Amino acid sequence: MKKIIDFFKKNDKYGDVIDSPEGRVKAFISHWYDQWSKAQRKMGNDVDFDYWGDLIADVDRANFIAGSSSGSRNSFGSQADFNPNIEKITECEIQGNVASVFTEIYEETLKSSKYHVYDLENETEKGWKIAAISSLFHPPKSPVVDTDKHADILSLSISDAPFMDKEDHIEFNENTLFQAERNIKIPNLDEGVAKLERIGKLRISSGVLGILDFGYDIYDFEPLQRKVNPGEYPVETVTIHNRVAGIRVRFNDSEQPVKWYAANTPSGNGVYGVDAGNLAIFDVGNLMGLSRIKKGRIFNKWCLSGKPELLSMTGEDDCVISTSGFGDGAYPAFWGVNAEDEVVSLYIDFMILVQETENGLFESV
Repeated sequence: MKKIIDFFKKNDKYGDVIDSPEGRVKAFISHWYDQWSKAQRKMGNDVDFDYWGDLIADVDRANFIAGSSSGSRNSFGSQADFNPNIEKITECEIQGNVASVFTEIYEETLKSSKYHVYDLENETEKGWKIAAISSLFHPPKSPVVDTDKHADILSLSISDAPFMDKEDHIEFNENTLFQAERNIKIPNLDEGVAKLERIGKLRISSGVLGILDFGYDIYDFEPLQRKVNPGEYPVETVTIHNRVAGIRVRFNDSEQPVKWYAANTPSGNGVYGVDAGNLAIFDVGNLMGLSRIKKGRIFNKWCLSGKPELLSMTGEDDCVISTSGFGDGAYPAFWGVNAEDEVVSLYIDFMILVQETENGLFESV
């Protein structure tokens, strides 16, 4: 009987039970491609997402753990995302009941490669199943910032960098925003309770800080121009209606800022773009050791909760991430300083608790 079971385990077309991570990935790619080919022949250029959804549901049920999927249900392209003819397994890592399978797809017409990383789990009596798929346009284990750029990037941040004045039309006040719990009503926003919460301590070892949208690849990266002292610093948020209105790092927990400057990069103005609904503040020295696949996994795991929290890149709690106010756009960051122009805080204003005055100024409320 065992021989019969083993025979079917190894010869089932898509593998209801497959005893290797590579075998499961190959089965998924073939299954997905077969369904895509069937849909393409039937639909042509007129996509029927109900029909396609039914086909891909069969793929997901056969190849994924419960609650996970290929994410293909609502997209159908003229080129197959998974193709056994051109997608090749390059590496497999197994640690106990979890594994990662790395593949490369070389696109002849573009003379370039893209990559998939399949994370799998070995389920009792079900064999290996896929838990998640990451898609990348660079080798997964390559650093998020090219190694030959590390020293130059870190050197851009200096302790006595000059402050940049904030824009004239902005009169934001960190002390107004970061108050204890309060009821508040402003135009275009229902009355609600603004809550001040402390979420932990950000660990900074290099003293070089960065701000960026953690959901996208890093291009032409620059750190904040002003360097801070290494240490562990409290992080606070203000939320209202389940949206984050502001996040800050306090470098002096006993002192309030009295003035604010733009928290700029050497070539920037202290305003940071958002395309994936988040901004992160992090230790740039630790970012340098982060691989592309680990960055993607960290971000994808955070997306499951979407709450402000500390993340660990290459050190413990070396990054803090938050959803960005009302979503995508651009948001200003500020250095808060004391009367002697010593930095006591860094904060990002997500421009929820603001209003415009008759004079065209935007101020905190």
